[in-house]
Amino acid sequence: MQDSDKKLSAREAVLSARKCENINDPFDTYVVDYVAIVFTKLFIFLHIIPNVVTVFSMLSGVAGGILLMMNGVWLNVLGALLVFLSAVFDACDGQVARLTKHYSRMGRWLDGLSDGSVYATLFAACVVRLWNRPMFDSALAWHVVIIALGVLAFALYALQCQLPDYYKNLHMFMIDNSHGNELSRAKDLKKEHLAAKPFSFERFALFAYCLYTGAQERRAPNAQKMLDLIETEGKNDRLTDAFYAGSRRLVMTTNLMTFNLRTLVLLACVFLRVELAALLFDLIVLEPLRVIILKKYEKLCKDVIPLI
Repeated sequence: MQDSDKKLSAREAVLSARKCENINDPFDTYVVDYVAIVFTKLFIFLHIIPNVVTVFSMLSGVAGGILLMMNGVWLNVLGALLVFLSAVFDACDGQVARLTKHYSRMGRWLDGLSDGSVYATLFAACVVRLWNRPMFDSALAWHVVIIALGVLAFALYALQCQLPDYYKNLHMFMIDNSHGNELSRAKDLKKEHLAAKPFSFERFALFAYCLYTGAQERRAPNAQKMLDLIETEGKNDRLTDAFYAGSRRLVMTTNLMTFNLRTLVLLACVFLRVELAALLFDLIVLEPLRVIILKKYEKLCKDVIPLI
């Protein structure tokens, strides 16, 4: 952080560290970001790099999930607080990266690994809590069902988390927000992967990131057609204005599939002892929402292609 940055107020620091205005979840915008900036300034003062902060986020969330597996209200309350702290540190790593200009492909990969580890533990907590509360005559059948639901919930989470990440970056790319845009294309990542040192961690991280990005792109063929044309023809004001008009509210809706809503529902279900509802939430609520948003974005990209 530069000397001038150290004198910024909390609000100024938060705004300068934010990817893009008007696309964040309201809870992140008005609560998490302001709590995170306190830790962010400390991490920068201590010269702690963003990837280390991401590891803090992962450890905090996993520890919180383990405490939620246990019996005892206060252990569960502490677990919930650690999960919230994980969300705070998750915001911190991005703030530290943007304020110090310390970006890396590995950071993007590590961030996804952190989120996946935290949710795997949280879904496992629901399964563990349901284990000795069979709803069938056969305990074995019940155990098979809840394990299957836990695996399904995590698989749907992995599918659903791709959408807000991809379309937020596409939104920022289209409106020329270079400060927050992290849109990558699988074909470019593949070149970087092949150019990386053999058997290095960087090569492995790029391989995993390439697979992730490729999965995003396969679900959005119209977006790929639009981006291919932009590579050759470039963007123009009519295109960006039309895309922004269709995307500005839609991109906000993708926040429903990010950390806050899913985690709030899961924690509420744990404390109300209806953990089965938490495992079904992704299937019944978030998956139909993902399909709707994906179709709307694909239609938007198809509609704006003639403007290129």
